[in-house]
Amino acid sequence: MKAEGYVVDPPIGRDAHNLLYRANRFYRMHRAAYPLALDSDQRGAEVAVAGGYAERLLDDPHFVRVTQKGRLYLQAVMRAH
Repeated sequence: MKAEGYVVDPPIGRDAHNLLYRANRFYRMHRAAYPLALDSDQRGAEVAVAGGYAERLLDDPHFVRVTQKGRLYLQAVMRAH
């Protein structure tokens, strides 16, 4: 997937992109991992975790947090806009 001039490896889709954005925003506001509540969150989490953009909490797999790779991806997308 090419995100406004940035090649993303491995590629992520809309669900994973939206999950990263929401999880990052949630962390900035609450300093806590993001709870997976929507069906699209579940689908996005699978892709984001597999690509290394997010990680599940060991004690509860229904929560994710954005990794450094995920934050760098979001920064690159925001700079492109």
